[in-house]
Amino acid sequence: MNSSNGINPFPGIRPFDVQEKYLFFGREDQTAELLTRLRKTRFLAVVGSSGSGKSSLVRAGLIPELHGGTMAAAGSAWEVAVMKPGGDPLTNLAKSLVDADLYDPDQEDVVSMIRASLSRSGMGLVDTIQQSDLESKTNLLIVVDQFEEIFRFRRMTGISEEEAGHFIRLLLEASQDESCPIYVVLTMRSDFLGDCAQFGGLAEAVNEGEYIIPRLNRNQRKQAIEAPSRVGGREMSNRLVQRLLNDISDDPDQLPILQHALMRTWEYWVQAGSEGPVDLEHYQATGGMTEALSRHADEVFQSLPDGEHRRIATLIFKSLTEKVSENRGIRRPMQLNELHEICGGDIKHLLHVIDEFRKTGCTFLMPAGESELQKHTIIDISHESLMRVWRTLRLWVDDEAQSAKIYRRLADTASLFKDGKAGFYRHPDLGIALAWRDENQPNQTWADRYYPGFAEAMAFLDKSQAEEEREGREKEEAQKRELAQAQALAKARARTVRIFKLASIGITV
Repeated sequence: MNSSNGINPFPGIRPFDVQEKYLFFGREDQTAELLTRLRKTRFLAVVGSSGSGKSSLVRAGLIPELHGGTMAAAGSAWEVAVMKPGGDPLTNLAKSLVDADLYDPDQEDVVSMIRASLSRSGMGLVDTIQQSDLESKTNLLIVVDQFEEIFRFRRMTGISEEEAGHFIRLLLEASQDESCPIYVVLTMRSDFLGDCAQFGGLAEAVNEGEYIIPRLNRNQRKQAIEAPSRVGGREMSNRLVQRLLNDISDDPDQLPILQHALMRTWEYWVQAGSEGPVDLEHYQATGGMTEALSRHADEVFQSLPDGEHRRIATLIFKSLTEKVSENRGIRRPMQLNELHEICGGDIKHLLHVIDEFRKTGCTFLMPAGESELQKHTIIDISHESLMRVWRTLRLWVDDEAQSAKIYRRLADTASLFKDGKAGFYRHPDLGIALAWRDENQPNQTWADRYYPGFAEAMAFLDKSQAEEEREGREKEEAQKRELAQAQALAKARARTVRIFKLASIGITV
């Protein structure tokens, strides 16, 4: 599936990585602007809509330039810690410092120790770095990718307001402390900008260090298409380049979709014999910009060995995504062991499904490639655009949203029932909830993602069903009694009629 020199120069839907700087084109001006901003402030917020290339710009644009010494005043000695807040931002920050080799990973309970240090005060990050193995005159760049997780995980009860506020204070204090060369770069979706006002000092820091990613112009898009192909050792035909440029809409979502279409086009060119330029027929074979991704994902899903593997795949993608509004979908990365608890079944089946969706040339799930998965490995979809473009996943996301809605209402009613503020479930609510439970087979791990009180909710549903059955039996028995009474009354009336008739005959005689 690779070109004659061994590479497919297009990463697909996932973000570019630091090592892929040599494939990252069309963003040179934006990278230069990031460096200019970072020279003025040590707290930088890279903001843009979903699919605008925030993560790629920081990873394949900014970081390699820092390592190359482009920011001369700071020098070329940099350590980089990359993290996502997730449901436990302090622990994830601690893990990123270990991954950056600032602490010995073999040290017992090292992550817990670092987390405790971070938790002590607003200066906890500065203190932790000063106690670390960071060498003298070496800068530390902390990249908080998908910073909006701070806001959305709070809404999902994963992070307390106090913990979220403390994490943000750590970043703000560290970026302002002159004694420690710590730089902080956030990537954040623009539709979460208003949420920054929830925390003191954050909105001000974002306003001062904000960089809103502009859309690529036509020439920059052309560079992003043509230049990687040349790195791969081939040219693209002019008609293909023009078709791609014309097919790209102004929706920023089109950038990851374009990268995926380019990756698939390259693969079809290889399958066709790798002769001549990459051309229009190879692009058309993928389904084009509108179909390539959805068609490819469906192919992977349908290629799974059996129904059990497809059941697990469905649950994986339902678990890793969430619909928070009609036009907003978000990722919900999870540890492998949590996914297994939700999906059930054989762990080997789960691993096989994940591997199929993250292998080279696919990368719908992260981490990409063939790295060995551990029980605490974070599994994530590669990009939010997958939720909007893969039609099958859109249906799953809607199903999951409806399932979560039914559960939340059930759990809330169970809580009210416990407090004497609500009665048992009745039809149609009872029928809907029972059908939902039978079809989805929810468990504690799944439920904890949405609303507490799963055991109480299931007990309430069982009691509601039992009460419905009891009332049904009583109603049936009452109907039987009424029928028996009616039959007895009818017999009595019949006897009365017969007696009356006999009496009438006697009188006549």
